[in-house]
Amino acid sequence: MIKVYKYEGIDEEDCLTKCIEELDTYACDLFINNIESEDKYEIEVIKKEDIINYIKEYLKNICSKMNLDLNLEVREEENIFDVTMVSNNNPILIGKDGKNLNSIQQLLRQSLKNLTNIDIKVNLDASNYKAKKVRGFEYQIKNIVREVQKTKVDTKLDPMNSYQRRIVHALLSDFSNVTTESVGEEPNRCVVIKYIGD
Repeated sequence: MIKVYKYEGIDEEDCLTKCIEELDTYACDLFINNIESEDKYEIEVIKKEDIINYIKEYLKNICSKMNLDLNLEVREEENIFDVTMVSNNNPILIGKDGKNLNSIQQLLRQSLKNLTNIDIKVNLDASNYKAKKVRGFEYQIKNIVREVQKTKVDTKLDPMNSYQRRIVHALLSDFSNVTTESVGEEPNRCVVIKYIGD
């Protein structure tokens, strides 16, 4: 189970010092949510180890109900938990166009939010399905960028979700003579790749 610890103090450093002394741990091993109010400073703290254990148990429980044997690895970096899964029936785990995988990810995130009242970022992948899709997506975007650089004509991409837009913005930071801009409203928000010259 995930336990949320709360600490009050005069500032973040004071709260963190109390927390580290009481839990006998390091700040890098904690997920910290700052809560500021007018009269006090408060932090909510969860041990990353508790989050990882919960993720493992939650996913094993779901997969056992789907009659799947599951092996998984959870890595955490910058408060984002990346989960790599392999099962005895990956097509069932992934689902058509990744729908089962995305649904399980949403359920897990919501479960964590219900327990902690904090948005904890979790990314699920099975048999590198999402990683392969991202590589294919990046390949397409790079081809479009090269075309924009060659023709010097701005290109508006199809609507995409926030995750895909972040990939495009990050990818294009490595290219010269182009910039990106997100335009429109959800769910039709998209990225425009603009030529900016030398």
